[in-house]
Amino acid sequence: MDFMRKEIEELIGKKLYRELREIETPQGKRVVVEGRELLNFSSNDYLGLAKEFDCECLEKWGTGSGASRLVCGNFKVHRELERRLAELKKTEECLLFSTGYMANLGVISTLAGKGDLILSDRLNHASIIDGIRLSKAEKVIYPHRDWQFVKDYLKKNRKEFNRCLIVTDSVFSMDGDIAPLNELFQIKDEFDAVLVIDDAHATGVVGWSSLELFNVEPDKRTVIVGTLGKALGTFGAFVCGSKVLREYLINKCRSFIFTTALPPFIACQTLKNIEKVPERRKRLIKLINFFKKLSGIESSSAIFPYIVGDEEKALKLSEILLKKGFLVPAIRPPTVKESRLRITVTSEHSEEEVEKLWREIKGG
Repeated sequence: MDFMRKEIEELIGKKLYRELREIETPQGKRVVVEGRELLNFSSNDYLGLAKEFDCECLEKWGTGSGASRLVCGNFKVHRELERRLAELKKTEECLLFSTGYMANLGVISTLAGKGDLILSDRLNHASIIDGIRLSKAEKVIYPHRDWQFVKDYLKKNRKEFNRCLIVTDSVFSMDGDIAPLNELFQIKDEFDAVLVIDDAHATGVVGWSSLELFNVEPDKRTVIVGTLGKALGTFGAFVCGSKVLREYLINKCRSFIFTTALPPFIACQTLKNIEKVPERRKRLIKLINFFKKLSGIESSSAIFPYIVGDEEKALKLSEILLKKGFLVPAIRPPTVKESRLRITVTSEHSEEEVEKLWREIKGG
């Protein structure tokens, strides 16, 4: 097993080594790490809902689900949440998954296979990339947000394949920018394709759905994947789309069929958190606009990339901020091409706290 130690030493030499940092308090804008209270500017808990809890949910549903949903783990509250999410996403139906990774992995590998084509944005999440690999479909990685490339490629090659999927994050997790969904929506109609949108970082931040930004409503060839563990503050994931899509995934999707169901108390808590989203989102949008103006960093979401470029510099700046009382980890390859600080703001942060962070970054 010496290969493991050798590869770890190589990562250390390249400043790409990673280690876990223990947080001793609930998730929030302030967390305690190794006995120190830090202002947290790295969380995906965009609306500050992760520390919310309702004892009624635990008392009613308990902590576990007991089995997969097709065995005896399918609870009434699961269905209530699915109907609510479908309503918010403006789709016919919805299906809960245990994690966002499993949702992307399962949906993509179930909807496409040999003889099919998948076009994927170069900056899509790792779960999308792995779902494409598992599908064994022909893959084309198109330049970031380049809808014209997608259209030109399909004009030349669409007839060579059976089914076609266009897959994209809506809000990209490391850059905070938004996919050209309006154009991709039109392209999927023109070329008889299915558009798969990962709304993980969009849900509850840019609206209930990223398609709202373009005044577009999903149709039967639109699949929307999302997570509960970011702005909605709990855990798990969902896939929204047509009625036949839900039925098909229940019967064919391995990452749904062969896994323990989401604990029902989490579905219950998510329903309660959803009711708190509109008011908190107003505060978040106000802070996003404030930080955008303050920093000059272009972003259409709560994610602000501060590009450093060099792994060692990114680590050093992150450590300086840590000493000053800010938790902003360095993000390095292979997660991103250019090393950076990935700054996230939440509805809990104040303008004064954001200003303080920016002063320290510029001073560092």
